[in-house]
Amino acid sequence: MRSKVMLLNPARHFIANQAGLGYLTPLGLVLLGGPLLDAGFNVRLVDHDMNGWTIKRLLQEVGEFQPKYILLGHSGSTASHNVAVATIKEIKKLFPHIRIVYGGVYPSYAYQTILADVPEIDVIVRGEGEKTIVDLLNCWEEDNDLGTVLGIAWRHASGIVVNHPQPAIQNLDDYRPGWELLDWQHYQMFGFDHAAGLQFSRGCTLTCTYCGQWMFWKKWRRRSPQNIVDNMRLLKEKHGVKLIWFADENFAADRDLAHDLIQRIINADLGLSLNLNMTAADVVRDADLLSLYKKAGVDYIVMGVESLKDEVVSEIRKNNPFVISKEAVRLLRENNIISLTNIIYGLEDESWQTLFEKFKGMLELDSDILNAMYLTPHFWTADGKSTDPATIIQPDLAKWSYRNQVLATPYLQPFELFWGIKLTEGLFHLRPKAVFRYLFNSDRRYTKIMRASILTGIRVILAEVWEFLFETKFVRQGSFSKLCGAEAFRRESTPLG
Repeated sequence: MRSKVMLLNPARHFIANQAGLGYLTPLGLVLLGGPLLDAGFNVRLVDHDMNGWTIKRLLQEVGEFQPKYILLGHSGSTASHNVAVATIKEIKKLFPHIRIVYGGVYPSYAYQTILADVPEIDVIVRGEGEKTIVDLLNCWEEDNDLGTVLGIAWRHASGIVVNHPQPAIQNLDDYRPGWELLDWQHYQMFGFDHAAGLQFSRGCTLTCTYCGQWMFWKKWRRRSPQNIVDNMRLLKEKHGVKLIWFADENFAADRDLAHDLIQRIINADLGLSLNLNMTAADVVRDADLLSLYKKAGVDYIVMGVESLKDEVVSEIRKNNPFVISKEAVRLLRENNIISLTNIIYGLEDESWQTLFEKFKGMLELDSDILNAMYLTPHFWTADGKSTDPATIIQPDLAKWSYRNQVLATPYLQPFELFWGIKLTEGLFHLRPKAVFRYLFNSDRRYTKIMRASILTGIRVILAEVWEFLFETKFVRQGSFSKLCGAEAFRRESTPLG
């Protein structure tokens, strides 16, 4: 057995998880764990976020395991960065000999700033990490030159070194997830015990202005359909998983492959509840396949509708004009598949009129669940690059979570926008036709999940009201750069590849 490696998911404590939504498996770390185990390393995964430990307890666990390397990653992007850094500093203070590696979307782009400001971090992995992390640890184990490892940024006596990018993995099947590293009893969602994230594809064929996932993954790639079915069978039979949320940005980007996978899932007869992310355009395109999706166990389809105005949809480079989004919702309801639509506030100058127009549009769209989000200007995205730092009124990066306001609106104060959105969410989900559906729908699976989702949503909204009233502070427009040095908007020079 080679050196000990700890994979660590820091305690970001997002309100939705704490309020009852539940926790999915930290998929990014799981995907690193399999290759490391197969390379002979002694690996332990610690989900500090899900465990809810104090930092003292975490340090105790580190001391007992005595890893040579700790790899930190998270799914919270910008919002998780500060807690990751705080965790790293505490670990390094007590265990200065441990080598710390940091990865994920935010550090992949903010590596210059992070390495300059956080000397406790030894290496940042940029982009997907399965091959890079094995190459890195092998290099350290053999005392070789880090300059040979593709896909990393690191600190040298001469300054910060940025190595050439790692080429995108062509055959994802070569890198298995390390499912055996997880403590499964605490991962649940919507009332389903043992909930897992799984990834069929990486990347997206769209280039939305507010999103950076298509840049991070470089191009759309996928596992083979049979590999996914084999993983699903293993998750159910060995680990008792009942719900799988596919972490794809665009599950059905390739219709034929998606059809192949869905048919294989039906043939496998695993009885799992499946949640997917799809575009409204792909739902309409696949109208003839939706009965198969339902038969395969698909209960939830999340659609990034983002705006109900066609001119805004076009500006952000989406492919779902309102008529398409409306038809997608109708088709999903026809097949008793729950439709969750994301709507982003801040893509236009919000006012009481725009809030009312969105509410009316949502009533006409008639989806099952509204996920109201705020435009969050991550600096590597097109919208982030075009954002004037003077408009940022939320300096706390932990609040850059899509569920908190970051940018000022010219016609509404933050409290007005917040209460307007909460009123929209409440009235939308409690409208009579919606209540009737999730109380009396003939599809028992639909009613079970919808009831659990609505109850969870109520708890989340109440928690967000508490957070807004007692734990949220804004700064005046123009103050962000002075207070924070506009750290979130420093430009990094080297692309991922």
